[in-house]
Amino acid sequence: MGHLRRAYLGTMSEVAWRLPGWPQRLLTEFSLAERGSMVDMLAAAQATPRREMRRKYFLHALDEGRHAGIFAERVKALSGGRVARSDAVIEDAGLLQDHGIVGGKTLFERLGELEFLAFVFVAEADAVEQFGVYLDRKLPDPETTAALRDILKDESFHVSYSKLECERYRREGKPVDAALRAVRWRRMKEGWMRFTRDFGEWASGFWLLLLYFGAVGPFRLIARLESGGWRSASGASAVARNGLDEALAAARLES
Repeated sequence: MGHLRRAYLGTMSEVAWRLPGWPQRLLTEFSLAERGSMVDMLAAAQATPRREMRRKYFLHALDEGRHAGIFAERVKALSGGRVARSDAVIEDAGLLQDHGIVGGKTLFERLGELEFLAFVFVAEADAVEQFGVYLDRKLPDPETTAALRDILKDESFHVSYSKLECERYRREGKPVDAALRAVRWRRMKEGWMRFTRDFGEWASGFWLLLLYFGAVGPFRLIARLESGGWRSASGASAVARNGLDEALAAARLES
């Protein structure tokens, strides 16, 4: 891991794991990611033409399903056993079914086996590094730290087998390095898109709040000082009804 990325993860983890409600949010995201990965691995086990890889993909899927359950249990524990909104999201079968499926194609079908294995290697290696930072800083609590340490063993195995398969393809003359670059670039682009989306939501909320307190609120106070002031919705409706009645009466007289 680069020093810059380690510093970034360390700084952000110190903030994120200590904000109220954020540990539950992060663990929910981890659970959803593991469930989505389970779906991807099951699809790969079904689609791969290599018989020896079916078992590895299937075992990988079982690991991801177990990890998703561990993270979900930690969410419930940190929420005091209450069924929170995040739990409802975790149990959303529609979200689970659609995760990783774009245009009716699974991740394996879109990438092909070489790039899929490159994706598995990069994603699992990033997870190992990220969880390693959390363990070094003992975040966020002893129970979650123990769960992360247990999950990290499986993730390390996933890195190992996917790396070996990538090396096998490299010996066969396949463009493994190009596949790894494509995966890393795609993950960087997707990460940037997630950041811009989250930043956009924060910025829009900030500007709406500023508009309300800086413009709408003062204008409302000033308008109340005028002789006419603002009319309530019920008052405005009454005025409109009176005007309509007068217009109908005038029409009857003319007829």
